[in-house]
Amino acid sequence: MDRKIHQAAMELLRAHGPAAVTVEAVAAASGVARTTIYRRHRDSDAVLESALKEIAASNLLQPSDDVWADMRQAVQLLITTFQENQGVGVFLGLITGGDPDLVELIREKLLRPRMELGIARMRAGVAAGQIRADADVETAADLVLGAVAARFAHSGNFDEEWIDSIVALMRQALEVRED
Repeated sequence: MDRKIHQAAMELLRAHGPAAVTVEAVAAASGVARTTIYRRHRDSDAVLESALKEIAASNLLQPSDDVWADMRQAVQLLITTFQENQGVGVFLGLITGGDPDLVELIREKLLRPRMELGIARMRAGVAAGQIRADADVETAADLVLGAVAARFAHSGNFDEEWIDSIVALMRQALEVRED
């Protein structure tokens, strides 16, 4: 039941923007009665929050001993998120940004936790001697997310060579240099 509600909410967000996500619209799109939705969620914001939490719990990075393989996996997970309807809705919710509370909800429930995982993984790479101690891992994480978002916005095409080039650029910028 929750899955149907979440999918409908994210589809409405993707197709029509944040203002379109009302309990009534979610009920119509999901085939779930409004009363059932209200029993589970106090309002449309709570529906979106629950849907974002579900997305955040999926497609999580599984760290290995190789920070560069993990970065490649993180890029692939970002791509998967963007290519699925949920990712499109989240992206549109952020860029249309008419509702500051929605933008903050997306940041709090989805983006920040995932960014924190990526940053923590890069910090572990620093501790393991794979990434330079002076590397700005927060900015590196922003650059990776920005690259995927930009590629999604202008072409939506993510071939293996492109993914490899992102990891190679990050590696060149961050890797410990043997002098």
